[in-house]
Amino acid sequence: MQWAAASVLLVALGQAAMAVEPSPIAPESRGTFRGRPTVAAVRVGQAPDIDGRLDDDAWRLAKPAGGFLQKSPNENTPHSQHTEFRVVYDDDALYIGVWCFDTEPGRIVAHNMERDGHMRFEDVVNVTLDTFLDRRNGYYFSINPNGARADATISNNTTINGEWDGAWTADSRQHAWGWSMELALPFKSISYDESADTWGLNVYRNVGRAGERAQWANSRSASRSYHVSDCGDLTGLHGLKQGLGLDINPYAIGKYQKDYDANDSDLLGEFGIDVRYRLTPSLTALASANTDFAETETDIRQVNFTRFPLFFPEKRQFFLEDSGIFGFGGGESSSRRSRDSSDTLLMPFFSRRIGLNSEGQVTPVQFAGKVTGRVGDYNIGLLDAVLDGENGSRNAFVGRVSRNVFEQSSVGLLTTLGDPNSDEMNAVVGTDFQYRNSDFMGGRTFELNLYALGSHSEETGGLDPAWAANAKLYDRNIDLSASVMEIGDAFNPAMGFVRRRGTRVYRLAADYMPYHDDLDWLRNTRHGYEAEVYTDLGNDVVNTQQRFNLASLYLESQDIVGLSVSHVSDRPDSDFEISDGSVVPAGSYDWWEGRVYGYFGMHRKLFLRPMYQVGGFYDGTRQQISLETFYRPWPKLLVGGEYSVNLIDWDALDASTIRLVTGSLRYSFTPDLVWFNLAQYDNISESIGINSRLQWEYKPGAKMFFVINQGYIDEMTGLVMKDFEIVAKVGALFRF
Repeated sequence: MQWAAASVLLVALGQAAMAVEPSPIAPESRGTFRGRPTVAAVRVGQAPDIDGRLDDDAWRLAKPAGGFLQKSPNENTPHSQHTEFRVVYDDDALYIGVWCFDTEPGRIVAHNMERDGHMRFEDVVNVTLDTFLDRRNGYYFSINPNGARADATISNNTTINGEWDGAWTADSRQHAWGWSMELALPFKSISYDESADTWGLNVYRNVGRAGERAQWANSRSASRSYHVSDCGDLTGLHGLKQGLGLDINPYAIGKYQKDYDANDSDLLGEFGIDVRYRLTPSLTALASANTDFAETETDIRQVNFTRFPLFFPEKRQFFLEDSGIFGFGGGESSSRRSRDSSDTLLMPFFSRRIGLNSEGQVTPVQFAGKVTGRVGDYNIGLLDAVLDGENGSRNAFVGRVSRNVFEQSSVGLLTTLGDPNSDEMNAVVGTDFQYRNSDFMGGRTFELNLYALGSHSEETGGLDPAWAANAKLYDRNIDLSASVMEIGDAFNPAMGFVRRRGTRVYRLAADYMPYHDDLDWLRNTRHGYEAEVYTDLGNDVVNTQQRFNLASLYLESQDIVGLSVSHVSDRPDSDFEISDGSVVPAGSYDWWEGRVYGYFGMHRKLFLRPMYQVGGFYDGTRQQISLETFYRPWPKLLVGGEYSVNLIDWDALDASTIRLVTGSLRYSFTPDLVWFNLAQYDNISESIGINSRLQWEYKPGAKMFFVINQGYIDEMTGLVMKDFEIVAKVGALFRF
């Protein structure tokens, strides 16, 4: 009865506020539903103005869709706030309007204004489109009440590429009855089948203050809003045209660089061009000449406490675009929810190797081209780059082909040829099988991934192997996974990443997530166990880690508090150094450590993430203390920082104190004009790095950048500038 009364009030407010009156769905029709609902798009002669108001005549012509059901914290129950959406289109674009009614509009949460900001815990609408209706691949769009936008491409139903920046527009407005948003997606900005009249569609809404998430189709807790396989159907699309499918992006770059140590400076200018052409509706070719990545974000500094290399993620737009199609072995879909890139053991193709050497220094890319997309049931990715080398140009090639099998699964091949940092021959070949079933054993999701690889180089000769198998089963209350991987002693993918060689690793994890409906302060808890065992190829144990997640408390306030205990053993066979130069002797070690952490205010203006860990560390003891925070006094401004310190008391060495400090400031003049600032300091290099980047998308798909990089050394006399760089980059977009 309360829900019905609230709906009547919201409709009355909406009728008074809007020229286009919503038609709310009656409560009795909003029963549980797990199938594929359908909504019809309507062709209009006059496109709506994208101002977020939803008062255009075009919206009157379309019937509303709604009936959103919760997926969290409850499952498959009516959403507490009423939501409707309509879809129209014309010759140029698809338009989606969403009415987000709210019984407490004064409590709407909207902090972000920047492009591709983190909006998960705000009031937000996500739109998922499956433009080929293959239930595997698609596009993902997010809009919040400030008009902030985020977008991504989706590959194989599981991998999101958030670095894709499509040319589209959206706007939002807040009202006395809630908030509204409208989106315009030009048909030239996406790939689709012109002859098809039905796409996949899902719409998701989060109520930020309550963390109440709901979606139109398939409202299971295990279903993410980007799971294309769970989309409903969007019908009524007729006569769509993409034109020639040709995009031309010319750009000009100017740079001034000065090295104060060498007392040397350079003033450089360069032109480049990117050309994108749709060979077929689902297959795209992209060529880039004089490729430059001056506008790319700076890497976040890391401290290495191991004897193995660190992993730094790819951040360059050219290589990230359509990168999901090169994904191999199901690494993204099978990874534990709690893991991050620091756990990456093996990637047979890691695009960061192209154009950056092992020290992170730039190797000029003369030309880069790729073909990505789909032909029938086949997914195709081909990439070739020509780089500067000491003895002339060198070539790097990657090929990836997979075939869709069953409903959500695939089998494929991968090969790489060339070494971006050497003239020696290097090649990798591999095959993988990825199985996924989202309706396994009564609605659970089951994933199975198998792969085998071999590398060949002039130095080792022969074919050096690596292989893995992993499985995962999860739903609202359980998360189970198991895996085994082996990496040969000489396995060496020159265009990939390998953290450890000559190893075999076994992993097992089990989590239980009960919900506590009888407690008004606690939403759910998480309890689990993880074990990792690393052996050599003779199966002799090298090191182990067991983690007991005693409890993670997910509070109704949306804050999280957790406590875990771990046991670690390690048997390094030779001495090694950690980042500050301290030497860990070869030997046999084992120790316990405890960790307590929290996430506070993820949906508030002030966010805090404290962490404290204490325990052994090889032949000493270690305390780790960190605090990440940011504050948004208003949507345009974010001020944040992170401080971490490691205090290590060695038995045989002087104590170590390792500090990392990061500060950030972001100011969004508009959702399309944002000023990013990042400062980083560590007491190992005793240096400060400052990156300041102004980014303006002055029209959809066309951007300007102005970047300043500064490096300082902390000397006895104070901070002394070491290097300085200014970069200006202007790009344009011409579409045919």
